[in-house]
Amino acid sequence: MQEFVVGTPLKHSVASQPYSFAGGISIQKVSPILWDISIAKRYISQHDRDYLSEDRFWLCAKAETQSEHDAGAQQLYEKARQAAYALQIIAPCGGRNVYLQFRNTGKGFDNVGACHPHEACVTLLGKLLCAEKLGLAGDFDRVYGGVRRAFTEKVVRIQNPILLLEHAQQIGNIPLAATMCSMGLDMLFMAGKINPFVSRLGGFLGLDTFVFPSYGFDGEPPHQPAVRVKEVLADVYAFRNIVAHGHEIPTTWCQPQELLTTEGHSVNYEPICRVDLMLESSLFLLTKALRAIFTEDLFEDVADTSKWRAKLRVYEHRYKDSGGAEISDKYGGSPDL
Repeated sequence: MQEFVVGTPLKHSVASQPYSFAGGISIQKVSPILWDISIAKRYISQHDRDYLSEDRFWLCAKAETQSEHDAGAQQLYEKARQAAYALQIIAPCGGRNVYLQFRNTGKGFDNVGACHPHEACVTLLGKLLCAEKLGLAGDFDRVYGGVRRAFTEKVVRIQNPILLLEHAQQIGNIPLAATMCSMGLDMLFMAGKINPFVSRLGGFLGLDTFVFPSYGFDGEPPHQPAVRVKEVLADVYAFRNIVAHGHEIPTTWCQPQELLTTEGHSVNYEPICRVDLMLESSLFLLTKALRAIFTEDLFEDVADTSKWRAKLRVYEHRYKDSGGAEISDKYGGSPDL
């Protein structure tokens, strides 16, 4: 038996140490890579080889099989991609999104296969995040287990929002990416209209909850972006309708604005506008909701339509009890916002 690994390289900011998770998933070094005998050396530029050979951690799926052609080795691609989905739900930090299969020779890693989906882009706030500070060690197994279960059991209500999150990170177009994330939320909460969307998601997450996680560099106190759920939910759905219904984005949505922390400091070190904030908000709302479903043992409720509808009614009442108001239909779709 030989050890085979399918791994995807991580940004240096994601992890500072190795981790061993359940199901053969790990964060580890993949070094040295034996490029001289690699089957992919003719297809990978020297620049990319240098990037992949840097002293960095990889997110890996491992198994012991006879050869790279065995089912157990081939399934590692699927497991590694689902592990990457879990990582992005915990900390949407983007990534090169290339998956290389290796045979561990004991003297190095022999590259015997590759899969290269589109690169996962990162947003402004995603650049500020460190997965370790966002509970990577504590939550990864539960999030990965939920992701894997969604695809294994084909629970479309959970599976499609995860795929929409991936496509949103890949598409490279801010309005369409924001629309994909809000569509994922719409599916997850079975909304269809602005009032169910706002009340169900608002009741689920809590209206006064911060949309974005706090961030900060080592040795300094964390900074908390001052945007709360109640401030963006209606805008997220309204923007989704503007784009999905073919309206022109109002010029007022494209004016520069500043994103502040609770201390009044600026978060955006590069220019942003309301459209950018819609992508940031919809993406982090989606990852926050998916993470809560996986870590709060709500998977079976979401998978069962009748159980989930009952839960959604509870969230609607919670929204009203916390002061949430009805939103006009015009606000949900007018191009004149």
